[in-house]
Amino acid sequence: MQLREQINYHNYLYYVKDAPEITDFEFDKLFKELKELELKYAELVIPDSPTQRVGDQPSEKFEQVKHRVRLYSLDNANNDEELVDWYNRIKKSYPDEQEIEIVCELKIDGLAVALTYENGLFTQGATRGNGIVGEDITTNLRTINSIPLRLFDVPDELPDTIEVRGEIFMPEDAFKELNQRRRDQGEQEFANPRNAGSGSVRQLDPRVTAERKLSIFVYGALAPGRSEDISTTHFGNIGVLEKLGFKVNPDTKVCKNIEEALAFCKKWDEERAKLKYATDGVVVKVNSLKKQHELGFTSRSPRWAVAYKFPPEEMLTTLKDVAFSVGRTGAVTPVALLEPVRLAGTMVARASLHNADEIERLKLRIGDKVYVKKAAEIIPKVIGVELSQRSEDSEPLVYPERCPSCGHKLERKEGEVINFCPNFMECKEQIIGRIEHWVSRNAMDIDGVGGSLIKQFVEHSLIKDPADLYQLTKESLMELERMADRSAGNVVKGIQASKDRPLGRLINALGIKYVGKETADILGQVYGSIEDIKKASFEELEAIEGIGEKIADSIINYFKNPEVLNMINKLEKNGVKLKQDIEKTDRPKPLLNTNFVITGTLSTMDRKSASDIIKEMGGKVTGSVSKKTSYVVVGESPGSKYDKAVSLGITVLDESQFIELIKKLQAGGIDEVNE
Repeated sequence: MQLREQINYHNYLYYVKDAPEITDFEFDKLFKELKELELKYAELVIPDSPTQRVGDQPSEKFEQVKHRVRLYSLDNANNDEELVDWYNRIKKSYPDEQEIEIVCELKIDGLAVALTYENGLFTQGATRGNGIVGEDITTNLRTINSIPLRLFDVPDELPDTIEVRGEIFMPEDAFKELNQRRRDQGEQEFANPRNAGSGSVRQLDPRVTAERKLSIFVYGALAPGRSEDISTTHFGNIGVLEKLGFKVNPDTKVCKNIEEALAFCKKWDEERAKLKYATDGVVVKVNSLKKQHELGFTSRSPRWAVAYKFPPEEMLTTLKDVAFSVGRTGAVTPVALLEPVRLAGTMVARASLHNADEIERLKLRIGDKVYVKKAAEIIPKVIGVELSQRSEDSEPLVYPERCPSCGHKLERKEGEVINFCPNFMECKEQIIGRIEHWVSRNAMDIDGVGGSLIKQFVEHSLIKDPADLYQLTKESLMELERMADRSAGNVVKGIQASKDRPLGRLINALGIKYVGKETADILGQVYGSIEDIKKASFEELEAIEGIGEKIADSIINYFKNPEVLNMINKLEKNGVKLKQDIEKTDRPKPLLNTNFVITGTLSTMDRKSASDIIKEMGGKVTGSVSKKTSYVVVGESPGSKYDKAVSLGITVLDESQFIELIKKLQAGGIDEVNE
């Protein structure tokens, strides 16, 4: 289908080449058109369609996969001398050659994976595991946009089956965004991008993987069972992979001798801080694939490759103080204030301390000489104390019992590591944080209202919650510092223009704990208004696909707060739209007020496609069977949901019966299923 090819092309330009030709709006329009076509004509849905990247239900476990060709580890070269020694050993095998051509590529600090393609179609993805057996994470890898589901322009000489090796990683921006979200929600932050990326790939729920914004660099390909290679050189392999649509590292270089390789390593040791991802070294490989075969392997690693490791970024500096910041959810986070020190090419004056337990573990004291590390990490952290340089008159650091912003007594829930301030409506730092979130791009997207201006709003008692923004006037703003008539008018205009944002954005803007952009969109699709969400029971919320117990509990507690209810009333009075736009369409909704549960494996479509068809016709799809369930659609191996449906007397449809029902509804043979 031409539309699919067009979307795949623009997806490739955006996620692989970082060179989009169209705007996000134009791409979304194309994607929506394809989705609507596939909803209308289910027989058009194919496994490699761009709409199929996310949608499978959570797995209970990962299946084991035996690799067709073993994934070996690499030996390390920890300094220049060891790298030269490795190169000289290679040269001894080829005494007639003055130099051996080698390839240098940045060593990505991520998770190694093997991707299998059959006749150009992505069929399986697995972790490295022990090199012989890994875990099948195909469903999760399908959610990563930089992994092609179907290869571009497959040449005739390419084998039917190829296996591509690569490294999954979390880009710097995605890592920062994820940790900010976890801080806001009072959750433990990830220590580094590698842990975050590895944990994201191995989620049992692929929707979690999808929202983590992972990427990949591929660095090799082979044809299992064939003696011939895809190319004659390693660098040639990379070129073939790029033409097939894979994302390859643009900083890979062919070096004619070891001196050029050492220069490459030195350059990136000094410049790695400029990269948008974590790297901890350089992988150096013999370029000739013929030589690679001749050199072979030891019991654990290839003789033709070595990992040159950058020296660890760990410096000793002075802990000048510890600041305690208060987030929008009330979470209090300690931050070390340091004597500035250079790490990975940047000056660092602040480092994460995570929580009270970390401070206790380190036994920190103000004035201590502390070790700060940034090896393979974006956010520096304090990893230890040099006790031999501790002052005798120093005193243990005491975690505050009261909020540093408002003075309210801090609390800590059982089983959590975060101390938080419960003074929801009076704590200034929380108010500022909530307003900053409210005006942010993924929320109400209000131009011209930044952090410094919000701080003035709060300091001058102009606002105490987001609803107060909509009562600001040009006259009241002109009393603030450096606020002229025109700029004040633009701020008011920007605020008023945000009143008609989609319901999903409004829900996200409310800042409900554990409810991010994706969950907010789900709630906006299931419920038509804030009022409907307020009325929803725990059981109804928990049953929604993608919500679950923890989020449902958080939503219920949020709307129990009288201050929240007061704010929502003010929003409504100030003209903020609290309802979803009703789609203007003549298309009938014969499944209105009908609840479906889909279980087991469907053969003619995946469960996402079935869910989308139901939602398009006005129905709801939930994750668990209850008395409110209208139909349970069962495929192969349906499990306990089928048993529960039978025990409750709920109508069970097999796949053919479900398709027949949908066809009758689409043809107008049935006006409503519950007539």
